[in-house]
Amino acid sequence: MAPKTVQQLFGLKPEEVNALTVLSGLEGYRGGKGEDVAAVAANVLSRRLHGGYGGRDIRNVATAPGQYEAIYGRNISMNQLADPAFGARILGGQDEFNRLRDIVNNPTMVGQQFQNSRGALSFRGVAGYENKRPGDYSPIPGKSNFYFDSDPNVLKRGRSIFDSAPATQQPGGMPFRSAPVSPPPPTSAPPPVNSILSSLGLMSPVTEAKKNFAQEFALSFIWPLLPNIFGTAP
Repeated sequence: MAPKTVQQLFGLKPEEVNALTVLSGLEGYRGGKGEDVAAVAANVLSRRLHGGYGGRDIRNVATAPGQYEAIYGRNISMNQLADPAFGARILGGQDEFNRLRDIVNNPTMVGQQFQNSRGALSFRGVAGYENKRPGDYSPIPGKSNFYFDSDPNVLKRGRSIFDSAPATQQPGGMPFRSAPVSPPPPTSAPPPVNSILSSLGLMSPVTEAKKNFAQEFALSFIWPLLPNIFGTAP
């Protein structure tokens, strides 16, 4: 079974994935390994689960007044958020849009940030670090937003959703593949006749009849020669 995506786990429409990509890319710190982008996505999904932050469509959550400055402050519309071409333009190109979309659609990355932030519904930007409380979470301290004010019901629901994804995924979104297991070494040495046949290139017993013929050949013609070869009686 192919690994599930955030889109599949949460039943997101394609337009919502585009909106989540734009919002997370504009609101989050893009450095590091994408931790803060994934954390913004986790925050958006927490609000979507809650339902009291503009509704249950990410486009509504993103454009709700007073919520995300990167969207509301730029007066970005729901139609723009749904348009991948707009997303590529505002995020600096198609490659960057694709990279950020892969991050927000990766259940391992977003799920880890959801867990670390305890499904936080609120966040504060880097400029508010002087108000950071001991329990607040920051993916990259000093550079990314920090998150707080969790809702126990949202945390429980989100954990259940993320836990339903296959546990073998890695940050790249592909499943881990176990290293091949080497066969154990033989526990006993082969019989003397087989050893002789093998050294002479005769050990290819496709059938029992061929094997018997080879053994008879060794016993009849090779075995008597051993005293001359090794200087001892067989």
